[in-house]
Amino acid sequence: MKHFKGIAVLCASAMAAGLLPGCMAVEPDEVEPSEASEPVASAALAEDDYYSYINYDRLVDSEFDYGDATAGSAFDSKLITQQVEDVITSTVAGSGYEEGTEEYIIRNAYNSFMAYDFEGSDIPSDLEELFNRIDNASSVEELMAIDAELVSEYGTNSLIGITIGSDYLNSGVYILQVDQYKSINGASFEDLEEDYQPLNTLKDRCMAVLEAVGHDEEYSETVGNQAGYIAMDIYNATDMSVVRSSMPFYAYQRITVSELDEIFTNVDIEAYVEALGISAAPSDAVGIVDRGQIEGVNSVLTDENLDALKAWEMSILAGNYMRFLRAFEGLRDYFTLDSRPIEEQAISEIESTFVDQTDPLFVEQYYDEETDLALRSMCDDIKEGYRELISSADWLTEQTQNDLLVKLDNIVYVTGSNQTRHDPAIYKDLNYDNYYELLVQYNRIIYLQNLERLGREADRTEVSMPMQIFNACYDPCLNNITITVAIANAPFFDINADYYTNLGGIGAVIAHEMGHAFDSNCIKFDETGSYDPSWIDADDIATLEERNAQAVSYFEDNFTIYGIYHVDGEQTLGENYADLGGMECVTSLAKDDEDLRLIFENYGLIWGEKLTDTDLLDQIYYDEHSPSYIRVNAILSTLDAFYEAYDVTEGDGMYIAPEDRISRWH
Repeated sequence: MKHFKGIAVLCASAMAAGLLPGCMAVEPDEVEPSEASEPVASAALAEDDYYSYINYDRLVDSEFDYGDATAGSAFDSKLITQQVEDVITSTVAGSGYEEGTEEYIIRNAYNSFMAYDFEGSDIPSDLEELFNRIDNASSVEELMAIDAELVSEYGTNSLIGITIGSDYLNSGVYILQVDQYKSINGASFEDLEEDYQPLNTLKDRCMAVLEAVGHDEEYSETVGNQAGYIAMDIYNATDMSVVRSSMPFYAYQRITVSELDEIFTNVDIEAYVEALGISAAPSDAVGIVDRGQIEGVNSVLTDENLDALKAWEMSILAGNYMRFLRAFEGLRDYFTLDSRPIEEQAISEIESTFVDQTDPLFVEQYYDEETDLALRSMCDDIKEGYRELISSADWLTEQTQNDLLVKLDNIVYVTGSNQTRHDPAIYKDLNYDNYYELLVQYNRIIYLQNLERLGREADRTEVSMPMQIFNACYDPCLNNITITVAIANAPFFDINADYYTNLGGIGAVIAHEMGHAFDSNCIKFDETGSYDPSWIDADDIATLEERNAQAVSYFEDNFTIYGIYHVDGEQTLGENYADLGGMECVTSLAKDDEDLRLIFENYGLIWGEKLTDTDLLDQIYYDEHSPSYIRVNAILSTLDAFYEAYDVTEGDGMYIAPEDRISRWH
């Protein structure tokens, strides 16, 4: 089976020689087009092409707004943007807020932003000093000391990827981690798989900051090229399977700070960690997912590469504080500057930077107890549906069934009711004369709050995803499901709609996320949220892998996009299983065919959208989710309940022979 894939030959010598290999698409399979092979090709009968049956009338005439990759979605995400903007504008219009409260910070940040002369002001003196210090650093050791200062005092990302995150192997405990680089200074590693064009972006950015601080064009170009070479060295040392994975726990290792120090032979890690304000004993744990890349990063941290490393560091700083660097004329061509009216810029700034403040206010205004009770009740119903499915899965041993039921019982829900206001005392010590000073101090507070997590066990009911984000997710480390306020809108959820319509919308989403607890990836986390593949009986794992292979073949062999392109069954297996298990669960809650049709109709509706061709093909290549058309038709075509509800028979477009259908649980 061939799939749409990009092929590129990447090597440092080719880059140095100026060779730029392009992306070559593999020739698609010769396939016979079917009535269900092209998304929204025409109006259709439910039994022939359910996706088009539900969505054709809406999508056929939908048009793309300028710059958008999607059109015709059943839910208009711009509604949430407008609601957040309304929260900001109404807060700014108020007064008399208690110092340190969400309203106080939003109003002061907005007014300070509006009062700041971004065009006419000089570069803040401390920023200018930082650029000079970086430019004058005489060794990698000196540069890393400056980097630690930037991370802890200015909120930038660590040059070597040090951060704080959840320990996969110790359920929800926060430890030091070394993040994997997926891009460097605008050069995406996934794009580098196709060609070397991203290196031009990296080079241009480095040249821009170097010329901005006074270097001539010849020097800047030489160092920009050198920055490209070290980026390629790191890219070539990178495990790209981890880059492409949204859940790289299979590659996760836990080592000590001393062991990390042995990898970073060119950096004094213990001194660097201490400079970050972290008291780490040599035995303290550090989580890593790509040891080879860490070794690659270490290999470029030499005084021979110092000029390129300094350009990289300055680019990081410039990217974080670009608004305040307009006096650096040369940066205008390489870093996007906002040309919108200042009022729009201010609202956008508050919306993106002060999410911790806008989110509680958004929840208070757009979420209520009635909605929360309905959502939580539906979660309980779905949990009971899974209890029945797991208990009746006779291909599992009794012990594994019991273990999975314990894990199911331990799943907790995080909704808008869990979003709380922050302690005003945290922000009472803010002391600033302008927006720049406010932003730096705010970033410092956020850093210190994150630092306080180190060594602590995570609160499983704490909101970790802003409620204004249109999403829902399952966290295997916490064994919890987050359902945001933003997604609790029609057609996903409508408090005035009937139960089964909502079950086909937000219910299918919740069941999908709950299904992730038992998908081909997250089933390897035990009931406490610790990654331990051995917690499932070996015979059950073997059976699961056999079923995985059947599922991979099902999605690859039976469904195409435009009658040509196949999804990668391995790449999409986890998400496809979550879709399938979720729909098996919610349909098990229906009482009759009428209930089933309500579920199916809203399920087809919520995934309906029109994508540009390039974005659709990118999704097939990169995304772990199948395209919406397949998420609907492939899932429904393997559910016996769908055949019953719509009387699907052999010869219909949605028909799959019984022996070729798959099930997550049966």
